Amino acid sequence: MVQQTYGLKAGQYDELYAAQGGVCWLCRRAKGVSKKLSVDHDHATGYVRGLLCTTCNKLLGHLRDDPDFAYRIADYLVDPPAYKAIGKVRPDT
Repeated sequence: MVQQTYGLKAGQYDELYAAQGGVCWLCRRAKGVSKKLSVDHDHATGYVRGLLCTTCNKLLGHLRDDPDFAYRIADYLVDPPAYKAIGKVRPDT
Protein backbone atom coordinates (compact mmCIF):
# COMPACT_ATOMS: atom_id res chain seq x y z
CA MET A 1 0.00 0.00 0.00
CA VAL A 2 1.27 3.47 -0.94
CA GLN A 3 0.64 4.93 2.51
CA GLN A 4 2.86 2.30 4.12
CA THR A 5 5.62 3.12 1.62
CA TYR A 6 5.74 6.63 3.07
CA GLY A 7 5.23 5.63 6.69
CA LEU A 8 1.65 6.84 7.02
CA LYS A 9 -0.38 5.15 9.72
CA ALA A 10 -3.98 4.03 9.20
CA GLY A 11 -6.19 7.05 8.63
CA GLN A 12 -3.38 9.57 8.14
CA TYR A 13 -3.91 9.80 4.37
CA ASP A 14 -7.56 10.68 5.00
CA GLU A 15 -6.57 13.19 7.71
CA LEU A 16 -4.15 14.89 5.34
CA TYR A 17 -6.72 14.83 2.53
CA ALA A 18 -9.26 16.55 4.80
CA ALA A 19 -6.67 19.06 6.07
CA GLN A 20 -5.95 20.02 2.45
CA GLY A 21 -9.64 20.58 1.78
CA GLY A 22 -9.91 17.49 -0.41
CA VAL A 23 -7.79 18.89 -3.23
CA CYS A 24 -4.23 18.84 -4.55
CA TRP A 25 -2.23 21.29 -2.43
CA LEU A 26 -0.65 23.00 -5.42
CA CYS A 27 -3.24 23.35 -8.18
CA ARG A 28 -6.26 23.25 -5.84
CA ARG A 29 -8.29 21.71 -8.68
CA ALA A 30 -7.70 17.96 -8.64
CA LYS A 31 -9.79 16.18 -6.02
CA GLY A 32 -8.44 12.67 -6.37
CA VAL A 33 -11.83 11.24 -7.32
CA SER A 34 -10.88 9.05 -10.30
CA LYS A 35 -7.29 8.60 -9.14
CA LYS A 36 -6.14 9.17 -5.55
CA LEU A 37 -3.82 12.06 -4.94
CA SER A 38 -0.16 11.11 -4.70
CA VAL A 39 1.71 11.19 -1.41
CA ASP A 40 4.52 13.68 -2.00
CA HIS A 41 7.68 13.43 0.06
CA ASP A 42 11.00 15.20 0.44
CA HIS A 43 13.58 13.06 -1.31
CA ALA A 44 16.37 14.25 0.99
CA THR A 45 14.62 13.55 4.29
CA GLY A 46 11.84 11.14 3.32
CA TYR A 47 9.27 13.25 5.20
CA VAL A 48 5.76 13.40 3.77
CA ARG A 49 4.92 16.92 2.56
CA GLY A 50 1.37 16.58 1.29
CA LEU A 51 -0.95 15.18 -1.35
CA LEU A 52 -0.60 16.19 -4.99
CA CYS A 53 -2.21 15.29 -8.28
CA THR A 54 -0.04 13.47 -10.80
CA THR A 55 0.60 16.63 -12.85
CA CYS A 56 1.75 18.69 -9.86
CA ASN A 57 3.82 15.81 -8.50
CA LYS A 58 5.62 15.56 -11.85
CA LEU A 59 6.12 19.34 -11.84
CA LEU A 60 7.93 19.09 -8.50
CA GLY A 61 10.05 16.30 -9.96
CA HIS A 62 11.10 18.61 -12.79
CA LEU A 63 11.96 21.28 -10.22
CA ARG A 64 14.19 18.75 -8.44
CA ASP A 65 12.97 20.18 -5.12
CA ASP A 66 14.87 23.40 -5.85
CA PRO A 67 13.03 26.39 -4.30
CA ASP A 68 15.11 28.85 -6.34
CA PHE A 69 13.81 27.20 -9.52
CA ALA A 70 10.24 27.66 -8.25
CA TYR A 71 10.90 31.33 -7.41
CA ARG A 72 12.28 31.87 -10.92
CA ILE A 73 9.09 30.41 -12.37
CA ALA A 74 6.97 32.80 -10.31
CA ASP A 75 9.16 35.76 -11.31
CA TYR A 76 8.98 34.68 -14.95
CA LEU A 77 5.17 34.65 -14.86
CA VAL A 78 4.98 38.05 -13.17
CA ASP A 79 7.77 39.80 -15.09
CA PRO A 80 8.80 37.93 -18.26
CA PRO A 81 12.24 38.89 -19.62
CA ALA A 82 10.80 39.58 -23.08
CA TYR A 83 8.82 42.56 -21.76
CA LYS A 84 12.05 44.37 -20.88
CA ALA A 85 14.04 43.16 -23.88
CA ILE A 86 11.55 43.68 -26.74
CA GLY A 87 8.35 44.99 -25.11
CA LYS A 88 4.98 43.30 -24.99
CA VAL A 89 4.63 41.57 -28.34
CA ARG A 90 1.60 39.45 -29.27
CA PRO A 91 1.35 37.16 -32.28
CA ASP A 92 -1.86 38.87 -33.47
CA THR A 93 -0.28 42.36 -33.70
